[in-house]
Amino acid sequence: MSTQRRVYVHRETENLIARQIPNYPILSIVGPRQSGKTELIRNYFPHLKHYDFEDLPTRALVEKDITGFVRANIEGAIFDEFQFVPEITQVLKVVADELIWDAHQRGENTAHARFIITGSHNYLLDDRIKEGMVGRVANIKLLPFNIAETSLNDPFSLMYKGGYPAIHTNKTAPHLFFINYIENYLNREVRTIHGIEDLSKFQEFMEICASFAGNFFDYDTVGSALGLKKEILDQWLMVLFSSYIIFFARPYHKSLIKQMAKNHKLYFYDTGLCASLMGVKSPEHIQLNGKFRGKLFENLIFSELWKKNFSQGHYLQPAYFWNITGKHAHEVDMIIEGMVGLKAVEIKSSSKFDPRWFANMQKHEMLREAEKFVVYTGPTQDVEGGRAINFCDLHLLFLE
Repeated sequence: MSTQRRVYVHRETENLIARQIPNYPILSIVGPRQSGKTELIRNYFPHLKHYDFEDLPTRALVEKDITGFVRANIEGAIFDEFQFVPEITQVLKVVADELIWDAHQRGENTAHARFIITGSHNYLLDDRIKEGMVGRVANIKLLPFNIAETSLNDPFSLMYKGGYPAIHTNKTAPHLFFINYIENYLNREVRTIHGIEDLSKFQEFMEICASFAGNFFDYDTVGSALGLKKEILDQWLMVLFSSYIIFFARPYHKSLIKQMAKNHKLYFYDTGLCASLMGVKSPEHIQLNGKFRGKLFENLIFSELWKKNFSQGHYLQPAYFWNITGKHAHEVDMIIEGMVGLKAVEIKSSSKFDPRWFANMQKHEMLREAEKFVVYTGPTQDVEGGRAINFCDLHLLFLE
């Protein structure tokens, strides 16, 4: 009987891994659950032993003698979900310093990667872990598939399915995948790591966050609906942020302090998860519902830029939004700081170009000299006033 071999999709992040291997003794790959971290590292490093710290027997073995365990694997190993044994950080710190010292003695700048660690939690937000990692680890973020990695060119299927690999490589039905994903996330991440017991209310919180995708988070409305104080809402937003479910876009301003002080917009890293939390049933449901279509398409474009940014090893804010309040209020969906100036971008889910889309970009003096783009679902073309770009051609936004 023949068995069908699972297809492995090479990730753009592999180029970054290749560049970082010679630079640090520890290579860290973090991202949301089921974003393909384990499959990537086991394909890229097939010669290394693999240990899953989420597995209780494995964790017990490690915790029995952490120092002995690390030194027994001094030639190299993969430590999957290593945040479940945060104490290992101090041992890795000592061993990494020894490897760097030995490399210097051989006349080399630093040690090549020996230990590959992964996590579904941003350990740089964990004081128990981050101190021992500074200067010893290359940090790489692996998010769900970007547009090119999905091989999809229908925007509504793409928004509905999102980028989690299992949906594309295993042909898992999106509605079944996300039901299981949310349940596993709540039990393994929210309860186990963050100690939140009221999982039904936290799931309701996630669903409310999905309704705010592409908008400012309204503390008063959400707090009133859930009966929670602002301090708890902030904690729960940080849970979603630290486990790579959501991210925030800042308003554009020349002053970094003013950028940070103003309210930020909330987005999901994966439109499929966001759509599932919204109650979307199919690609047609998105196509026929203007509210879903515009919100999810804007989220798709923002998340795509964040994914491209991370896969290239850049972790600074890749894009902003432009919001002018008051009597002459107007907004531009996205602002990108290029090497030679600003790029202003409007995001529209329509397939037919409308020259009026450039209007808001002309309303502020600072944007009049900016390069102007519209990202939409129609063909890429030069138009009067700027350029219209198909959502599959976002790389054109980065060309200077």
